[in-house]
This record gives sequence, C-alpha cells and structure tokens, in this order.
Amino acid sequence: MGSAVCWRCIRDEYLKTTVREQGVLAECSLCEGDEENTFTASDLAELIRPIVREYFEQGVEVRKSDKDDQEWWQQEGEPLSHHVEGVIGQHLGFEDEIADTLASGADVFLSEGEAPFFDRSKKYVAASILPQGYDSDWDFVLHDLKHRKRFFNSDASALFSRLFKDVEKRQWKNQRNGIEEKAVWDLPEGSEVFRARICDSTEAIKDAYSEPLKHVGPPPPTHARAGRMNVEGVPVFYGAMDVETCLAEVRPALGNDTVVIKLRTAKPLRVLDFTRLEQSYRSLSYFQPDFFEEAKRGVFLCRLQRLISQPIIPGRESDYLITQTMTEYLAHVHETPFDGILFKSAQRSGGTNVVLFPNILREFPVTYVDESFKLFSTKFIDYKHAEGDVYLLDDELFISRGFLSPGIDYEW
Repeated sequence: MGSAVCWRCIRDEYLKTTVREQGVLAECSLCEGDEENTFTASDLAELIRPIVREYFEQGVEVRKSDKDDQEWWQQEGEPLSHHVEGVIGQHLGFEDEIADTLASGADVFLSEGEAPFFDRSKKYVAASILPQGYDSDWDFVLHDLKHRKRFFNSDASALFSRLFKDVEKRQWKNQRNGIEEKAVWDLPEGSEVFRARICDSTEAIKDAYSEPLKHVGPPPPTHARAGRMNVEGVPVFYGAMDVETCLAEVRPALGNDTVVIKLRTAKPLRVLDFTRLEQSYRSLSYFQPDFFEEAKRGVFLCRLQRLISQPIIPGRESDYLITQTMTEYLAHVHETPFDGILFKSAQRSGGTNVVLFPNILREFPVTYVDESFKLFSTKFIDYKHAEGDVYLLDDELFISRGFLSPGIDYEW
C-alpha cells in the first residue's frame, strides 16, 4: 500500500478535513497509528496534481559562468519533491514517493512530441501570481479621482471594501514565538511613538525646543500640506515606533540638524497593521477553495504597503489621491473605523512607521513626553547595495534582484 498519513498528523486545516472525510483506515507512517482515516502517497499525489499544474512551472535553463569564464547551463528551481512538501505544508518523509507517483502518471492532452509536465529530472519554480483585477481597478479609481469624481466616489468605496473585507479576521503565526498575531489590534495606552523634524536654522531649533509639540508635532489644519496619506488642510500624524526609523524617514542630508520628540498614546488605539496583514497571506493553503483570489489580494496588499511607504515625489502629488482616499476610508468609512495604521519603513530595514488619524475635534490621541527632546546632526550616510543578475533569453529580459535580508519578496 505504501506510505500514508492520517488526518491527525496533518497540519494544514483544509487538507486535514479532506483526509478525515475521504480517507480510509490504514497505518500512518508518522504516528504509526491505524485507527484514523489516512491518505496514501498515491492519494496525495492525485490531490495535489492539479495544484502543481496550476501554480508551478518548469524552471528555465540559464547560462552561468565562473570567474574563469567557464560557461554552463543550469535549470532554475527546486526538485519536484521539494515543492510537494511546500504544497502540503509540512515534511512527511515520503515526498519522493509522492513525486514518483506524479511523474509516473500519464499527462492528459499531451500532444505528439510534447514533453510531460511531471519529470523527476527537472526542476520547478512557483508561477507568478499577479493581482489581476486589483491592479486595473486601482488604476481606474486613481484616474476617476484625478479627472472625474473626486468626492463621493462609489468606485473607490467599492474597491476599498473589497480590499479590506474581513480584515479583522486576518492573522498570522509568528514563527519566533509561536503567537498568533492579528492584523487589526489595539496599540496599548502609553505606547511610545516618535516624530522628527529637520531644522534649517538655530532659530528653528530654538522654537522646537521651547514648544516641542507645536513645532515638531503634527501641524494645524491651516498649515497641513498634502502628503501620501492626507489631503491639504487635513493633518495626520506621521511618525515611527523608534528613533532610528524616525530619523531615517525624514531623510536628512549631510550636515542637517534633526530634532526628535517622544510621545505616548493617550488611549488604546485600534490600528491596521499592514505588515501583519501582508504576512497573513503568506500562510494560505493551496487546498482552500478561494486560494487564487486570496493570493491575488495578498500580492496586491504587499504592493500597497510598498506604495504607502515611499516618499512623495515632487510634481506627482495627484498620484496620491487614491492613498489619501484610502486613508479617509479607513478612518471614516470602514465598518469599524481605525485610529491609525502601521506599515514597514522603506528607509530602514525592520523599522515600523505609524500614521494616526485625528478625531472629530482634529486632535491626536498623543501627549508629549517631558524632556524627550533630542537633537541629531547627520555626519554620514551609509548606502547598502545588493547585486542582482540580468540576462537575456529568447529576446526576453530577466531580472533577478539581490536582497539584503532573508524572506520572501514579490517581483513586479
């Protein structure tokens, strides 16, 4: 009968349910029990066969060379058994047996002379999942906001309702501590946040020192310039969760003086954490019925977090009408409005930015921490670069970018 696994030993909740409901009694190769429904290697192969066909592809052959200009061709990707483990979501110990079953099965609709898709001698890569629908809807709404309907835009409301549907239910398991972390959570009262301002004169430093909250805190509505998350005249609190990120985000030049103040939240704040939201989509199950739709939404949310973390480009302010509208949706239109959002810093690896929304009286729920005023002078700027590969194959340019830190990065 070969190797098998019982439903109790399976971690993926969707696969667990399938095996419990459709499996047969047999000895489990993991726990060695024989009183639970199981799936054999052959059962699992037939279950994941359409998944692998849909979401994976054979890697391309890439020309490689060493320092002595010796060249060879190498196929990108990993063996079939590696991806079998990834689809199932755990190591079973008989992935090779499942891969052998996949490779031994006849590919239907195989044209004469066509090579079979499943081949144990080949390597495979995950096929790209693009946010089809979200991209086009986003561009349509942006154009609509710019040139047609800036206020009471029902298309914008519909897009954000779809994008942030059931966001309160999203969570991911932090592998470092095993804790389930929700994308929507309460930032506790008394939490520390930081805000910075570049001062271009001694007088500006003096003003900031004498009245830190007035001169370093968020500006009054009459002085609020348009930003990525706010329209002109409607201030929001832009800050960070630590001093180093706060300094990096204002992007001081060499010789600049920057003042930083510490503030504490005056009440618990309901926040949408974009980093946790993005992470929650990385634990999707290939076996869930809505995998493709959820994967597309996850890819787009990853792109969205990068978009909102980038600095304003002078002359392109109208491009940010849609992120400004998104802020108003989250602060005022969402079924349960938010007090703010958290998202990754584009200027400092591991840093977290915070944007807080004002209440109906245009007040922010933060208080200045006495004697927290600090002055920093920028003495040097350190840039880090990661080398990538560029190659041409069949007149198509392929770019493989280097990354400075481990983790999954989406290509666009």
